[in-house]
Amino acid sequence: MTDVKAERAVERIGFGCSHITAGFEARANLRLLRLAYDLGVRHFDTAPMYGHGTSEEVLATAFRGERHNISIATKVGIPHGELSSRRQLLRLVATPLRRWTPGLSKLAAKRIYSAPVQTDFSASSIDRSIEKSLAKLKTDYIDLLLLHEVRPRDVSDELLDKLHKLVRQGKVRRLGIGTSVESMKQIRAAGLDVEVYQRPWSVRVADEDLFADRYQIFHGSILGAIEAVGDRVRADARCREGLQELCRIEIGSPDDIAKVLLLAAIAANPRGLVLFSSRARSRVASYLQFAQRVDPKAGAEVLATLRTCLGVQDDMPPRSAASH
Repeated sequence: MTDVKAERAVERIGFGCSHITAGFEARANLRLLRLAYDLGVRHFDTAPMYGHGTSEEVLATAFRGERHNISIATKVGIPHGELSSRRQLLRLVATPLRRWTPGLSKLAAKRIYSAPVQTDFSASSIDRSIEKSLAKLKTDYIDLLLLHEVRPRDVSDELLDKLHKLVRQGKVRRLGIGTSVESMKQIRAAGLDVEVYQRPWSVRVADEDLFADRYQIFHGSILGAIEAVGDRVRADARCREGLQELCRIEIGSPDDIAKVLLLAAIAANPRGLVLFSSRARSRVASYLQFAQRVDPKAGAEVLATLRTCLGVQDDMPPRSAASH
């Protein structure tokens, strides 16, 4: 995770691996990860629970022999998942259904991720989780360790001692929190000092300066605003034409709007990273190729144009949607 102002936009994009799964989907997911890498992505975000506990393993297989070329973020706090043969079969059957009924797929995902999660930030749980993750990732260090859905009441002296010990041992290089904006504000006020804040962000809420003194990683920048921006672009020809001129693309589909939002998120986070993900190889290629050729300097104007079109005010309060 570098901090170079002259970077291309694609070098400021990380790939989210929540849907990366082994089993029947392993081969396709390996190709997907390699495609993202070949198009310039070097940061990959995973977690013990992702892919029903197999995301870390697939990531390790995809970059066997190239560990030093990539940055890996994984997490502690939510237990490792399990991908049984029955779940593999269900996912195989569900894959075409997701393509045919995207609305139903989004509703199912919303229900899954809005459900309360069970977390465990005890020292013993963290030790077990780290050792499992290191084994699955086939590595002896984690570039970035995030406290997954951590809340203020989870932060204890025992937790802090354990985290600092992991850094001293060389098992973890950077520490961060991946949770809601509201929890981040409370944890910060309580005095927890970590280097990285991984958090939800939307162009609809001007809160990106909340943690400007920390390395921020944004997620949710597309799904959090694509419907509102799409409605506005269709209704406002002047807004649409301004964005098209800045981005050098015709805006006619949700994918076009997603590219614009991705560029805006990068502009809003000039010192950090923006996560995005997709199961579709064509979409991954299209978004990253756009990021390769677009002028990063246009991002600030895109961000300002979007907020003008949406009527976003700088003094709007931060949202508190949780990360996943």
